[in-house]
Amino acid sequence: MFHSFTDAGVLLAIREPNVIIGPIAKLLGSVYNVLFQFIYGITTNGSLAIAIILFTILVKFILFPLMIKQQKSSFKLQQLQPEMNKIRAKYKDKKDQLSQQKMYVELQDFQKANGINMLGGCLPLLIQLPILYALFYIFQQAYLYVDVIAQNYSDIANILNAAPEAVRLEVFQPYLEFWQSLEPALDGFTKAGYDANTIQNFALIDSFKASDWSYVMNTLGENAKNLPQLLQQKDDIEMFFSISLINNAGLGFPGIFIPIFAAVTTWVQAKIMQQLTTNTTSPDDPAAAMTNSMSKTMLYFMPVMMGVMTINVPAALGLYWIVSNLISIIQQILLKKHFKKKFEKEALQNG
Repeated sequence: MFHSFTDAGVLLAIREPNVIIGPIAKLLGSVYNVLFQFIYGITTNGSLAIAIILFTILVKFILFPLMIKQQKSSFKLQQLQPEMNKIRAKYKDKKDQLSQQKMYVELQDFQKANGINMLGGCLPLLIQLPILYALFYIFQQAYLYVDVIAQNYSDIANILNAAPEAVRLEVFQPYLEFWQSLEPALDGFTKAGYDANTIQNFALIDSFKASDWSYVMNTLGENAKNLPQLLQQKDDIEMFFSISLINNAGLGFPGIFIPIFAAVTTWVQAKIMQQLTTNTTSPDDPAAAMTNSMSKTMLYFMPVMMGVMTINVPAALGLYWIVSNLISIIQQILLKKHFKKKFEKEALQNG
């Protein structure tokens, strides 16, 4: 379900994940809420960002066994390349279809016997996709998943609701037209005043920029009461190096750093992965050629795609992706050194 309506530069969106992503979002949201509560008990400033970083570390820790398996397979493929080239050499002058099929089967059997999965490198990425999709909902509507943020938004909404009806109508006059263009149910609560605890109003609070709050504060006047303190609490939670994590990163400063770092770290990670498969492909090996093609796609297409994507999603999701990439880069470098020593040691013992 999706409602989108804009006025004066405000984007208000209410999204509900589908039946597949919904349970994942609910589970991850519960875990994230616990992490956030822990961080918030220590510090309020940047608590959303710190919780995202810890959450990312937790996800990468859970996926680490897959990373080990992927890295081992890629490095072992390099070490066994001479033996695979011997198999290809047997069929060098045999270009008929039957001989090529035999070569392909023999290469597959050799790889399988040595624990090599040519497509194993895709598994961590495929598993992360539904996680990434679920996190989009969590970070876009944190007030639905994080108790502290929900309470903060509820307190803000209560102050707005406590103002006299004439003041409330003046406050929200700029938004009445697009509210009334929605479903009749929304039009009803607009005319009645302001229902403090509807998800629509939480989403409106979520979408307000500093200029919107300045207008609200000026219009409320003495009715603002504790609103400045609550808005400060909101900023303390949601801001990270002057970037609002609940809003889209966009192309302005300093939000533009999110898509830039997302693109750069994606490229570095893909480059390291490509180095692991260097000299492992052959035109006579369709599976290896497929791996090489996917590696090139990851190197050039993924950074651009992730950079563009993180412009138009909550900056929190971009932060998750950046931290995830940085952890993966460190893991890849350390595992590469580990498996290099391991296979060199095994080669000496066998030989």
